Amino acid sequence: MDTPTTDAIRHRLHQYDTAVQETRDHAAERSSFGRYRAGAPYFEQYPLHEVLAPFRGNAALMGSLAEYDRITRDLESLEHQGGRTFREELFLDLSAYVEAYRTLLCYHELGMCGVKGSADLSIRDEIAILLLELRRDFPLADIEREVALLDDALRTIREAGYSVPPVENHPDGAAGASDPLWQQYFPARRPKEQIGFR
Repeated sequence: MDTPTTDAIRHRLHQYDTAVQETRDHAAERSSFGRYRAGAPYFEQYPLHEVLAPFRGNAALMGSLAEYDRITRDLESLEHQGGRTFREELFLDLSAYVEAYRTLLCYHELGMCGVKGSADLSIRDEIAILLLELRRDFPLADIEREVALLDDALRTIREAGYSVPPVENHPDGAAGASDPLWQQYFPARRPKEQIGFR
């Protein structure tokens, strides 16, 4: 992993803060694929957590770490205000993203993704993040199995020669592209609560 610059960390903190604020301020406008999404704060938080984790105790980044903690408290407040309804909204988004992932792979398999056959697989990372985030709230074994099957289908499509870009952003300690991202995130990490980021 490249060492992030202070400016890059500040930029990511700003994105995280903006995501939390917009998710709170635009609750009535949130939708799975709209401009305002319930999962947006987590999609910023989890990768930022990975960037900041090695710098705990680094005096040069104490301000950034304090800012991260402040934003995370704001997110916790949003979660508390939203209660079970907010968590259910995240679960519905997860279901929609899994369906979109399945549809994307079907289009690729049928050769219906345009001339280059490229696809935006960032939704796969979002699925991984929501699987981690919702583990304590919902039984996710069936969704995890489905995602693993879809990941197998993606590998098959790649092996058949279709132009599907690789899933990016493998977390440190991940075994590689053959493992579902939801598995890669979890074994390489302890839950947020145990390492002081939550």
